[in-house]
Amino acid sequence: MKNRSVAAALVTLALAGCAAPDVDTPDHEPALLEAVLEDIRVGWEEGNGDPFYTHFLDWDGARYFEGGGENVGLPDLVENHVEPEAELGLRLRFSDIQPHFEGNFAWAVVDTDVQLTTPDGRDIHNQGHGTYLFRWMDGVWKVVHTQSASSPVRTADPGAQ
Repeated sequence: MKNRSVAAALVTLALAGCAAPDVDTPDHEPALLEAVLEDIRVGWEEGNGDPFYTHFLDWDGARYFEGGGENVGLPDLVENHVEPEAELGLRLRFSDIQPHFEGNFAWAVVDTDVQLTTPDGRDIHNQGHGTYLFRWMDGVWKVVHTQSASSPVRTADPGAQ
């Protein structure tokens, strides 16, 4: 009888080790947020809304602030900001990504470098910063809000010859 109890306990412990991870427990691995940001960055450059619909939580009242503009709701962001800017040859870089975690909430602060050419041929090169807010939902991190700001890169002193 004692051997059966020990065997049953060992089988129970072995099976418990095979259990699926708890999707309600947030994974605080920075690489997860960095991967989401890379998908979003590529989506911006390619004018592809799929990474946004995958990684963003489109909730009633969602607002995204990019470059001083406001998009209300995820379709507005994708259709009126992401898709048109890709047609301008958008090149976007994120650097110095700093992820932070608190329970089921996370945020990442990034430095940004944005380059594109306007329809009238003007070259734009801005640098700045962005913040992405995340919530852990159903085993993944979802973007719930973004805000970014940038200003033109000054390549020379205005009075220099």
